[in-house]
Amino acid sequence: MTDNNDKRKRSEFDDALRGYYHDHDEVRPDELTDYRSLTAETAGSLILGFLSVLTFISILFVVFPLMGIVIGIIAIRKILNAPEVLSGLGMSSAGVVLCVVFAIGGLYYQYYVSSYEIPMGYREVGFEFLAEDPRTGQIDPEVLLLAESTQQNTSRIFIEGFMQPTRNIDNVTEFLIGATPERSRFAPPKPSKTEFVRVRLTGGLTTSYRNSLVGVGGILHVDRNPKPGELIYRIDADFIR
Repeated sequence: MTDNNDKRKRSEFDDALRGYYHDHDEVRPDELTDYRSLTAETAGSLILGFLSVLTFISILFVVFPLMGIVIGIIAIRKILNAPEVLSGLGMSSAGVVLCVVFAIGGLYYQYYVSSYEIPMGYREVGFEFLAEDPRTGQIDPEVLLLAESTQQNTSRIFIEGFMQPTRNIDNVTEFLIGATPERSRFAPPKPSKTEFVRVRLTGGLTTSYRNSLVGVGGILHVDRNPKPGELIYRIDADFIR
């Protein structure tokens, strides 16, 4: 009798134990349907979105946001076509947004740098710096020192001015720039010897005539004893924008 009771108790215990593990180990159908996988395109678009910040360093890195936008759109389309098995719509959208923002911001920054900032290794000067002393007619000694340093290839100057009318419109390699637009150097009143700078483009550079502001950079030459009607300054320019 005791053996039967012991067997019954062990059987009830085993059944309860099996039920306990069964309740915890069983994968319910609704748990299977709740699981959705993350696409490789989703992860790729988000990674490329963060890498797109490199566009601020160089325009060559614009390939990252372009690839990220394409991959992100592919990921979004996949998720929308199969939302029951795929997830990551928010991540894909975030990746595309990052790519667009960094692409626009980076390209605008690169445009600003190329259009307005002084190129590295050049010192900006203005026509007021090059002007002669109205009382003595002498040039500032600092200008002479600067010209000497550029000729020794230790520095370059950068100056902005307006291109004066030339005989040619295209393939211009030599021209004058001045502080004011389109003023002939022969028009009265007679300009001073430092009002204009002669520019000679070097290294195969050419430009077209324009009446907007022109920036040139290069080696500064100073003619201390110019001939009548000649200018004091000449720049052998290796940079123009």
